[in-house]
Amino acid sequence: MRQREMKGSSVGLKINKKPGIFGGQGGFTLLEILVVLTIMGFLIAMVAPRLAGISGNASETVCNSSKYRIKTFMSSFYEQYNRYPNKVTNLVMTDGADIDAANLAAAGYQIPYCSNDDPDDGAEVLAQGHNKLYKFMIHRLNDAEAKELKTLGITAVFNLNDYAADADGLNGGAAFGKQHTPPDANDDRVTNWANITAITAQRPSMEICTVETGVGVAMCGCGIDRAGAALTYIPAERGWAEEDLFGRIVFALGPESELVTSGIVNNAANCPGSIQNADNFSYGGYYLILPRLAATADRFADIATVTFGALWGGGNLNYARLSDDALEAVSWAKKGPKPTTDYDIAANADHFKVRAGLKLNKAMESWDYDTNRDRYDELWGIDLMNSNSVLNGG
Repeated sequence: MRQREMKGSSVGLKINKKPGIFGGQGGFTLLEILVVLTIMGFLIAMVAPRLAGISGNASETVCNSSKYRIKTFMSSFYEQYNRYPNKVTNLVMTDGADIDAANLAAAGYQIPYCSNDDPDDGAEVLAQGHNKLYKFMIHRLNDAEAKELKTLGITAVFNLNDYAADADGLNGGAAFGKQHTPPDANDDRVTNWANITAITAQRPSMEICTVETGVGVAMCGCGIDRAGAALTYIPAERGWAEEDLFGRIVFALGPESELVTSGIVNNAANCPGSIQNADNFSYGGYYLILPRLAATADRFADIATVTFGALWGGGNLNYARLSDDALEAVSWAKKGPKPTTDYDIAANADHFKVRAGLKLNKAMESWDYDTNRDRYDELWGIDLMNSNSVLNGG
């Protein structure tokens, strides 16, 4: 019996000693592992940059697709209800103990902090590129504008009230250098167009606000005070997202908007770029650019006898300059050559894309809204101040 056990044990030992594919070794040697890791390192070094490019292109593709779909959904909503979605996001931050109708005159409205593309000082609120493309300014609604917005279906808005950068001390003044001071014509304008003053009384995030006289909204390129006596404009002729944005109100389509709550869209989309750049800016919603209101055009006419005041520098923008087919615009590829100073748009020797006969003081059709463009590889220069020239950088 003992012999059999020993025999069996001997057989088992022989089986265990049977050579394998590695010649009887139990695993890889250190040298083999190092060789494999070296080969993998070379492969990663060669493939990673291409994968990064694919990832970036995928993000851009998703973003462009989302913009196209949002425009399609907006068309569906407008065709179904013959109005715009209510309860859109108002791209402002408010300051004051009370923002009801009785206290609107004293309430402060500012465009939220715009990114300086420096992640080391914390994330601001709006993307730098959006601020430069749309040139946001605060515009106070008068009674006619408030009524017209209600006619278009917008009776209430959610004030964004994102004070993210305020906690970092970025609340205006010369102590913070260029970041929050008015730029000159040659400045890159990395943040807001004028000083951001210190917020003394923060309001709740996404605070509901009835559309009334005195409410502040974000407008492209200019803004009128509540009294209606003065229009302040941004004298930047280059770098617009579109050629006809001047004087148009911009909202954003958040999850609270009727576009989502009506079921037209399941959820509000965020730009993939904002997710990738979360350390630079916090808000990545898509925009709804309303048509220029008839009431806004009327307000332009009310102050036509006064030269419109430039936010910085000088210029001769006036009501007549905005009308009578006097304006021309020229576009160029974002990464290509751009018109020189005093470029003769009429002659257009360099064969840029040109649009003539702009009327930026005229009301637009009620259905003539816009959303974020599918692509931002094309920029526009608008001859706002001087005949046949595209002067200021941006």
